[in-house]
Amino acid sequence: MSLERRRETKEPEEEKILEESIFRQRDFTPLQEKLKKGESVKEDVEDLLMEEELTEIEKDILDIAEEILKLKRYDAEFSIDSKAEIQKYPIIEKLYAKCISKLSYNKGYSKDDIFLTIRGLEEKNWIVTNERRTKMEILQNEKLTRILDFIKDNPGIHARDEKVEKELNITRTPFLKHVMTLERFNLIRSKKIGKSLHYFPVDIEEDEELDQFKVIFLNSLIPNILEQFFKNDSISISQIGENLDIYSGTIQYHVKKLKDLNLVKSIKTQSGKKHLVNIELLKKYNEIFKEPDFSKLLDGL
Repeated sequence: MSLERRRETKEPEEEKILEESIFRQRDFTPLQEKLKKGESVKEDVEDLLMEEELTEIEKDILDIAEEILKLKRYDAEFSIDSKAEIQKYPIIEKLYAKCISKLSYNKGYSKDDIFLTIRGLEEKNWIVTNERRTKMEILQNEKLTRILDFIKDNPGIHARDEKVEKELNITRTPFLKHVMTLERFNLIRSKKIGKSLHYFPVDIEEDEELDQFKVIFLNSLIPNILEQFFKNDSISISQIGENLDIYSGTIQYHVKKLKDLNLVKSIKTQSGKKHLVNIELLKKYNEIFKEPDFSKLLDGL
């Protein structure tokens, strides 16, 4: 509906105020023209190491840890606060002793330096004992880095998504195994939304509201429904179904979810019902997630 037509319509003062609220649209360019695939986020090992700013002693200890952690698998992860507690974890005790014998004389590191560094590497998930490897090895593993890049390119993905097998050429079970490893090393995070576990890059801070938006927008039907409301805020559910060639009951189901998430609001006017889109939430969403890209749709607001 154009601005001119809005001015011609005599509406209660309350509805005029609502028009100026966060639920408003002006640009009606088809959404399909604006959904652009974002560039893949690729980071090599060197970039990640620079970002983490590993010290020389940390790198030296990680080199030794790569050898020690392979010797035997221990189910329990470790957490040490004092040197006395090292004895509780035989594999870490062995790592500590090996580091002292190799690094104290050659590099001049004190026992306290080595202990504090091991504890720091554990706290930052560079060492995870039940994985029998270090984060350094994870970042140098081609299969795991492919999955890591895949999740960066597809935030909110879940294991049953057909993209997993199509793009990674692996089935659900090995994918789940690998993402568990990545999560243990704090390289990704998971979030249960609905009945599924969804995976996000760890550098995208958890936000329950925005995470839910990302997951719901993975269904291409949802942006298409929003486009219909942007084009005509008075359109009926049945008309949307006809336009998209989708059963109207399905449209109604998704519109209810959009309302529950405060992305759409329905109001009654003298001319009938209107469906208004919460443009502020879409702007907030695109500050974090780039797809779907609503920026041009909202241009001019």
